[in-house]
Amino acid sequence: MKKLALAAFLVLLLSIGFGVYYLLSNLDGIVKAAIESYGSDATQTTVRVEKVQLQLTDGSGAISGLTVGNPQEFAATQAFSLGEIAIQIDLKSLSEEVTVIEHIIVRAPEVFFELNETGKNNLETLNKKLSSGTSAKAGSSPSKSSGTEPKLIIRKLLFEGGSIHAKVVPLNKDYDLKLPKIEMTNLGGKNGATPGEIADQVLKELTAKALAEVKRKGLDQYKEKLEGEVNKRFDAEKEKLDEKLGGQLKGVLGY
Repeated sequence: MKKLALAAFLVLLLSIGFGVYYLLSNLDGIVKAAIESYGSDATQTTVRVEKVQLQLTDGSGAISGLTVGNPQEFAATQAFSLGEIAIQIDLKSLSEEVTVIEHIIVRAPEVFFELNETGKNNLETLNKKLSSGTSAKAGSSPSKSSGTEPKLIIRKLLFEGGSIHAKVVPLNKDYDLKLPKIEMTNLGGKNGATPGEIADQVLKELTAKALAEVKRKGLDQYKEKLEGEVNKRFDAEKEKLDEKLGGQLKGVLGY
């Protein structure tokens, strides 16, 4: 009986050992999958990561090739390419309920602004999707939204050396602008926030700064012009339809 108990105990130890080994050896892949999953949920587009490298000895890490896809109604495949990302994690917090990230530095991020034929741009459209996604989660039942996602606090988030590639599709015009330095602190507050909530907050700030720079350049004048042309075409089509329906109605009534 004692031998059986000892054997069971050894099997348990081996299972735990293999489990810890699997977790540590696949940690980069787990983090990569989490970023893609939570990011895609928040933006309602496709988020992809090329590579994640974490060093548990000192809590440092690097993420490369992180891209955020465009909404479907736009031609370009990407809205953002976040270049090289450096991370520093508070190792002590890994054993606590809320993981603390000391800093995230994003170097050379690229924003791809696109204004289409209808006068809509991809950044404002993406912002609306973020807002609708946040509202839907806020209205969901606690059993689905609480206790399932990890919580984070980010002490400092910095975007530096960024650029904006702007395209006015109807005019086939391209512009290259500089993205201002963006610094955000204490994301997640005192109690932490889910990765989706933080992604929502960060991307809203990033799109707001990019849009402000685009407007400062004067590219929003095309938006008003295109929207006016779309409204004119709509009114003209509506008038034609009314005339057609009016003619058909007269034929039916015989007057």
